[in-house]
Amino acid sequence: MSSPTKSRAAKWLGRFLFALALLVTLIALLYAEENWRGERDWRAYKQQMEAKGEKFDLAAFIPPRVPDEQNFAMTPFLAPLFDLKPGTQEARDTHAFQRVSNFAKSLPAGPAQARWAWVGQTEKTDLVGWRAAFQNNSGDKLVKAERHSDQERAEAAPAVLAALKPYEAVIEELRAASRRPYSHFNVNYTIENPVALVLPHLPVLPRTVRILELRATSELALGRTAEAFDDLGLMFHVADSLQDEPILISHLVRIGCLKLATHVVWEGLAEHRWSDAQVQTLQTRFQSQDFLADYTRAVEGERCAFGNALFEFLIKSPNRGDFLSAVGGGAPSATSSFLVGMVPRGWWRFEQLSYHRMLDDLFLPTINLAARRVYPKLIEKQTIALGKSSNRPFEKIMRHRVLSYLLHPALNSCLRRFANAQVMADEATLACALERCRLADGRFPETLDALVPRFIAKLPHDIITGEPLKYRRDGDGYVLYSVGWNEKDDGGKPSEKGDLEQGDWVWQSSVNTP
Repeated sequence: MSSPTKSRAAKWLGRFLFALALLVTLIALLYAEENWRGERDWRAYKQQMEAKGEKFDLAAFIPPRVPDEQNFAMTPFLAPLFDLKPGTQEARDTHAFQRVSNFAKSLPAGPAQARWAWVGQTEKTDLVGWRAAFQNNSGDKLVKAERHSDQERAEAAPAVLAALKPYEAVIEELRAASRRPYSHFNVNYTIENPVALVLPHLPVLPRTVRILELRATSELALGRTAEAFDDLGLMFHVADSLQDEPILISHLVRIGCLKLATHVVWEGLAEHRWSDAQVQTLQTRFQSQDFLADYTRAVEGERCAFGNALFEFLIKSPNRGDFLSAVGGGAPSATSSFLVGMVPRGWWRFEQLSYHRMLDDLFLPTINLAARRVYPKLIEKQTIALGKSSNRPFEKIMRHRVLSYLLHPALNSCLRRFANAQVMADEATLACALERCRLADGRFPETLDALVPRFIAKLPHDIITGEPLKYRRDGDGYVLYSVGWNEKDDGGKPSEKGDLEQGDWVWQSSVNTP
């Protein structure tokens, strides 16, 4: 016969096991309920947005593959970048890959001229400084840009062109390849872990455009306009080879390349080098640019190509804890990995839903494609509100916005750069029309309205205000400008710091006089 002590112990053990089973059952029910609700709400959102025409299939954003012989990106120089071992992100021929990846890495930094931010084009390329940079092999050391006479620039130009001679074979290969009808870099957007996506072409293309810019400005200084125009055309082609890519970084690189090309256009206009036919070609090219549509498409593509792919990876991956620690910039730990691994699948669906709704509600309304407008004050307000919310950990958890704050790019800064690029294109369009008017009539017009319809069918408006771009005659030239991101008319004066937040975004017809 058992003792009373053993009987009580057995009774408590039974109660404990019953309570444990009840707890496990409750947790299982909670997991099942969370998973069911998460999947249900995500499916409902998708159906609602698809009914409005939104696309969630990654294939809708990926450019179709094209035959290699018709593809600019598959010219022998560029092809090794995406010649990968099947099922990996590793190059098949590492030597060929390195040869392309290291192209023009030895190019010196040269004079420090802030041309990547379109705040006011008033300085020609410092060819004298570039000649010194090549001769001194200055590497990454920036030197101060100086202003030199046209004669001094023309004297320095041959040395700059001679220093660029080693790159000529690649430039000519790319020029021949630019006649191919398509350009599509074979990026593997369907990779399981989107963070592991490789984009080796993005550093190579800007260096190629920099070489072409130096060639073109040197050729302009020597009066070799036809050669400069050919190099300028290749600059545009290299930049536009990224236009169909569905992620923001590709478009930001493209914008940087196009700003270098636009600087060459400005120099040619400032020196009155381009012919009427050349100016018409450039005007048509600038008029075709729609950076606001590019921004919207890139944001929507990125949330599909990167955002949704990332959530699917998290739901399926057993190592999501280590992965999230890496995304957040921290070192993985056993505790964090275990805790994150215990999060139910439905939680990630709610996070995914929050990620999409944050874009829908906070960022996409700050741009209006039909009206060709952006709204800086609205996006600044949204960003401030988002920043305050991100500092409330409990609110982030309860509203399922933990990952949204990690994954959303700095869309305020991105939109500002896209808006600035659109103003650049609109001002360049008008600058070409103004130059055609000068070539025809011997002078620039007193107002922009005088350009319509002879030199342009319709004047572009300032996408910041919706009003006409500002224009005034300035001696024998003119000043053309947008009020810029601060929505304040500073009288055609760009930011003294060269940033995009303050000052006007200016196109001046000639070089500033000291």
